[in-house]
Amino acid sequence: MDYESTSFDQSIATNDTDQECAYSEPVYVKERFWMVAIFGTAVCIINILENTFLSFMLFKKKSYRSSHMLYLALLAFFDVWMALAYIPLMSLNLFVDYYKSVVLLRAWFAYMLPMITVSHIAMTASSFLMVAASLERYVITCHPTKNRWLSRNRMWIAAFAIFLGTTCKFSQLYEMEIEYLPQCMGTMREYQLNLSALARYEIYGYWRVHFRTIVTILIPFFSLAFINIRIVLVLSKNEFKFLHSTKLSDAKRKSAVRNATRTMVFIVFTYLLSNVLNVIIIIWEYIDMDMLTQQFETFYMFAVDVVSLSTIIFGALRLPIYVICQANLRKEFFAQLKTMLSLNSYTGFLSSSTKNMTIEDMDIDRRTPDISGDGTVLIVESDQKKDSSATCTVIRKNSLHRMNGGFSDMSEKVQIV
Repeated sequence: MDYESTSFDQSIATNDTDQECAYSEPVYVKERFWMVAIFGTAVCIINILENTFLSFMLFKKKSYRSSHMLYLALLAFFDVWMALAYIPLMSLNLFVDYYKSVVLLRAWFAYMLPMITVSHIAMTASSFLMVAASLERYVITCHPTKNRWLSRNRMWIAAFAIFLGTTCKFSQLYEMEIEYLPQCMGTMREYQLNLSALARYEIYGYWRVHFRTIVTILIPFFSLAFINIRIVLVLSKNEFKFLHSTKLSDAKRKSAVRNATRTMVFIVFTYLLSNVLNVIIIIWEYIDMDMLTQQFETFYMFAVDVVSLSTIIFGALRLPIYVICQANLRKEFFAQLKTMLSLNSYTGFLSSSTKNMTIEDMDIDRRTPDISGDGTVLIVESDQKKDSSATCTVIRKNSLHRMNGGFSDMSEKVQIV
């Protein structure tokens, strides 16, 4: 009896184990595999190449780092991280389901938690950077005389946006835990993902579900929508107020401001377009989660994939937007690309980084009529009556020219044509 009883218990245990370790293939694996793993990976590669090139171009130039281009450079940097995280998180996940590979499954669980945390930090920091950049463009467009503080503290504002994004999402690393099931070793159910004790804590749940969703997704989305609608309305009515400048014509300043503002509007528009479905899903989850996950299970599954994929697609559109909207960037990008393709680093004996500089290369947002600052130019008409050739004296004071730790004033004769 004891033997028979033991055998019966082992049979029950085996059946329970088989049921626990049974693997059911997700629906629409093939369709999602081609959409996410194949098409998504191809877009990610393009995204990584474009935004790496864009980051290099914008970060290497001091005039860009000290202007509104700083936001664009940081956005390109975080786009690279999001694209790098998409391949191992989303694409490899579909490879696991499509090929039913235990080896890939183990690899995915090995890096999943830190990788998803990094990707969410990058997405959140990017949204806050867009809010800061859009706010600056709004002030320049509608209230240009009040832009001094924003332009002077641009680097600190960008650093705070990144810090805020990191603060809101770094704890995501501790919100999930991976459980190893030894009885399912060698099967597709070898690991199981669960909420951690921290995530199940009631007070922390308000931070994780409510506060963080509102602060990192809903507020940036609707803020960007409001700010950029206002900018578009002002641009359409041509209601511009420009800072007074003694060195740049109003026409050139107007063109530069319009191009920079148009670029930011297009960037934000692509962000809003890529996140509108995400906002709809979030609101739907708050209203009726059961209906979304049960009655509309197929829509919910594909919507999550589309939200992730659209972020990568619109990230890859950043470089084309810059090329179309800003002529100075277009010329510099093509010149740098030509240099890279020709593998020729020699630019000439008298080459200068300011050779092809245009109005938009400068920090047009911070210019003031203060003539005592560095980089001022004073042209004085010559009083030499007997000189047969009319000349003028150009007096430069430039911080780039230093002699023994001090500034040197240079005077030269310039032939008048």
